Amino acid sequence: MSASGAFSVSKNYINLSSTDRISGTNNDFIIQFNSSGLTSESNGYFGSKSFINPIFFSLPNNWQNIQAGYNDVYYIVGAETGATPHSINATLNLPAGVYQTVAQLCFAIQTQVRAALTTAGFTIATGFVCEQLLSPTTNINWQHIRFDMVGAAGTTINLYFTEVTPVLIALNPYNFATLVGVDSAVITLNSHVATVPPDFTGSVFAEYVPQLNIYDMIQIQCNLCNATYEIENNTLSPSIIMVSFPVGNNTVNNQVVFLNNNPQLYRQQMRTSNFDTIQIRVVDKQGRLIPFFGECDLSIIIEREVLNEPQNLQRIKDQNPYSVGFI
Repeated sequence: MSASGAFSVSKNYINLSSTDRISGTNNDFIIQFNSSGLTSESNGYFGSKSFINPIFFSLPNNWQNIQAGYNDVYYIVGAETGATPHSINATLNLPAGVYQTVAQLCFAIQTQVRAALTTAGFTIATGFVCEQLLSPTTNINWQHIRFDMVGAAGTTINLYFTEVTPVLIALNPYNFATLVGVDSAVITLNSHVATVPPDFTGSVFAEYVPQLNIYDMIQIQCNLCNATYEIENNTLSPSIIMVSFPVGNNTVNNQVVFLNNNPQLYRQQMRTSNFDTIQIRVVDKQGRLIPFFGECDLSIIIEREVLNEPQNLQRIKDQNPYSVGFI
């Protein structure tokens, strides 16, 4: 501990890992310090203040971009005319997993929709197409996902990737519209005979290039934090966010690595100077735990500022006429 006049300042560097936890999981865990010399308050003469400062944080970049119960649901409604009409009104759940390429995502959707149409008795079920347009590169829809229904006229299907609401995943977490690049409330496909060569007549393209990374921001929450705020229920409210950072700017190979290059930027006063445990949560910007595989590591600094007794306190008392006989 260093002393400077009326203040004494201590600074402790602490390296932690989710493997040190006494309870919880890799993305929501509690660590017990069992070190009263570090975690108990040094009162000083007028008390003390404690500060926490994140220095380093690392976690695996391997979370599922399709997650069960989160963004795996979409809908199909349609009808096929003819001698024996058929109809479909079904909820589809894409298998959860890490979809590393757009081709994998398209293949999964195409396979699932074709299977659903076949089960409903559609005769042109195999005519459903879901693929990323990679040629020609001069097409305005290059790299967008193309949807089509090839076959005899008389079949119409509607795909709902946004739960009948043109809201992207950032606001409506129960769809995977942003993954496929769809912003429309519904994708309507009318069956048509294939053209030779293909000119994409009858195709419907997603509005945007697909985005397989469902997290753009990561927040680290800590129960000891006391000086950050966020909007909750349309009101600026206190939060326990220790640091928030963009995923794209902090990805190194297969890791997301945050490094604090400014020692004052994230430093904040702690809600208590007495602590024996610390709780860390790794969440997205909606406060939902990020389900990554593996463990996370972090480094923090705990600082204490203790206000010491003034060196001339007794002289001040002696010279104060109001304190004579009382102090």
